[in-house]
Amino acid sequence: GSDGSASEATTAETTGASETTGGETTGDGTTGEETTGELDLCQDGGPCTPVVVMGYWPPTNEMLRPWSQNPAQNLGAWEGKNWEGRGYDIFAFFPEFPPDGDPSNDPIGAPGSVGADGSDLQVDYQDTSRDFWRIVEEHEPVALVTTSRGGVIGWEVEALEGGHQNPDLPDGPPELDWISDQYGAETFPSESSVDPRTWDAISTYRHGVTLETQLPADAIVEAVSQLGLVSAQLDYGTSGRYLSGFLGLHGLYYNSVTPGNLVAGHIHVGKDVSSVDARVMIEATMRVVLSSLDRARDGG
Repeated sequence: GSDGSASEATTAETTGASETTGGETTGDGTTGEETTGELDLCQDGGPCTPVVVMGYWPPTNEMLRPWSQNPAQNLGAWEGKNWEGRGYDIFAFFPEFPPDGDPSNDPIGAPGSVGADGSDLQVDYQDTSRDFWRIVEEHEPVALVTTSRGGVIGWEVEALEGGHQNPDLPDGPPELDWISDQYGAETFPSESSVDPRTWDAISTYRHGVTLETQLPADAIVEAVSQLGLVSAQLDYGTSGRYLSGFLGLHGLYYNSVTPGNLVAGHIHVGKDVSSVDARVMIEATMRVVLSSLDRARDGG
């Protein structure tokens, strides 16, 4: 899948993982029917099973606002508590892009493109690494969905992450598999500048070595397609060599090393999708995800 921000950083992006899964399907192939499953004690006001959703550039940050606990970001109320009575608390994290909320009119690496200082998940390798691990350590999510802005496809579930290689430096170090974020003193995810777990992820899953999505991908595509808002598809490439792919790889790596994380994966949201439509589609997606969790936790 194409990374909308990466396309502005470079016109020559390649994933370095030309081997795809071909016609193989991913996900559990379920229908995504709305089933609440067995609810736990959170119905009485206690903490529910945690789910985390992350975003980057709009519309992904805008569509996640109701699930943020930050009063400055959630438009007045956190709506993630026991969402729809399903027994899961949804926590959302994303950056802000002052002064106008539109990063696309700022150069790559400029503050308006990277995100405000102090906001979560700036479009920067070091900040994303630091914030990602802080967030998952705090919430220990049973499901982790990462999202970012893509290209012309409206809702693109990514089948793979990792596997990258710099076509100009095929034998180069892991940090140079990635495109410079052009921000700060260190513009690549070097070993000394990122969390050790981040370094393990990008040094392990490269040169064609990938991780497969752990989302119910086919069911998500079906549910979103039925809304009739945008095109939806499962992409058999990766999220690219820029920050989208970096965040997406984090999610699947976390899943691979965390037994309690049952569902994870990345979704690209089209650059022309409205925030309103994106919100409808992320809600439909999360209904599928939570139904999948119910089945997984019930041993189904």
